[in-house]
Amino acid sequence: MKKLLLSFLPIFVAFVFVGSPSVGVAQTTDGDFQNALNQLRAERQAFKDAHDEERNQVAEERGATAQARREAAKQKQEEARQKMETKRKEILLKLVDIQIKWMERTKERIQRMPNITDELKTQLANAVDTAIQNLNAEKAKIEAASGRDAIKTLAKEIRDLFKSKRELVKSIVDAIHASRANDAVVKAEERAAAVGAKVGELKVQGKNTTEVESDLKDAEEDVDAARVAIGRKAFKEANEDLKGAYQKFRNIAQKAKGL
Repeated sequence: MKKLLLSFLPIFVAFVFVGSPSVGVAQTTDGDFQNALNQLRAERQAFKDAHDEERNQVAEERGATAQARREAAKQKQEEARQKMETKRKEILLKLVDIQIKWMERTKERIQRMPNITDELKTQLANAVDTAIQNLNAEKAKIEAASGRDAIKTLAKEIRDLFKSKRELVKSIVDAIHASRANDAVVKAEERAAAVGAKVGELKVQGKNTTEVESDLKDAEEDVDAARVAIGRKAFKEANEDLKGAYQKFRNIAQKAKGL
């Protein structure tokens, strides 16, 4: 448009000098020419201003569009982050709930166990209650947590609690095994005492009890070994020792019949 106006400038100047047919050249004054030239310059400046304004508006529009895209992307990123945090919290809460339910069922099973004492049941139930309290406290922390770092820290705490749960489970199992094994040892000792009394009666009767007395001594050693194994939490070994003792009791009974 600027080039176009420049190309028309000589023609416009000539027209100003020539004037209309009814007016002579002599009537065209320098003032008329200057006014026309000023008007042309004003129009050219107005055009330039309009062009600059249009260009500025385009730049502003592009900038606004880019900023809007950036803001939209930032908003989506924030929404995704919040959604991820919410999902992490939901998963952690679900894991904790599962552990709590498992602990509650464990406590119920302990109370129904027939071969352990009430004292041991109380002891184990108290340990389970403590574990449940810790899990509930952790659950409250999760519900109140916000921010990725805080949730990650809680996730680590929960993993540590789950490790403690495994240790608790092992201690419960060991305590139950020990209780049952100790009961079995007590019964084996009672059986050894009864067999010993019978062997003593045979000896008083003048029977040769040398062999059965030796067998009884071996059986009693097996019972003692079982008790030691229980102290080491070697319950399988203790069970094998008790099996050996009872087998010897049976052998003694068979030999006693032949005396």
